[in-house]
Amino acid sequence: MNQDLSKKIKLIVKSEKELLKLEIGKKSKQLVWVFIGIIAVFMTLVMFNITIFFYLSSNYTTLVSTSILTMINLIFTAISFYIASSKSKSSEVKSIEEIRDYAWTQIANDIDATKNSIDDFKESVVKIKDNLLGFKSLLPIITTLMDYSKKGKKDAS
Repeated sequence: MNQDLSKKIKLIVKSEKELLKLEIGKKSKQLVWVFIGIIAVFMTLVMFNITIFFYLSSNYTTLVSTSILTMINLIFTAISFYIASSKSKSSEVKSIEEIRDYAWTQIANDIDATKNSIDDFKESVVKIKDNLLGFKSLLPIITTLMDYSKKGKKDAS
């Protein structure tokens, strides 16, 4: 059982390492995409802002034109951050988590079985002790019978 427990603990450690690797990879990819997204949005917005500003300034005042462009910029920024922060778990992460949870369940079962074995051993020791004490209570009767038996033999002789 000791080797079995050791294997289960190793399985948990391996699954946790793999989950950590996957999470680090996922976060690094997200970071790269956030960075690329920010640069792309910035460059696009600069060019888009120039184009829209010239168009709007012909119809509206400069203040209204810049306000409209600011709102458009905020919307694009919010959309890019929302896309970058998506938190969907891949099937690989789910399967490793299932392996980890299975190993934890098996370890918990082994610990419960060991605890039950210890409890059973304790109960058997208490029963043996009680049996010995029960025999001890019969000891005076046995010694009396033996004394009576010896007396009977002396009287018969």
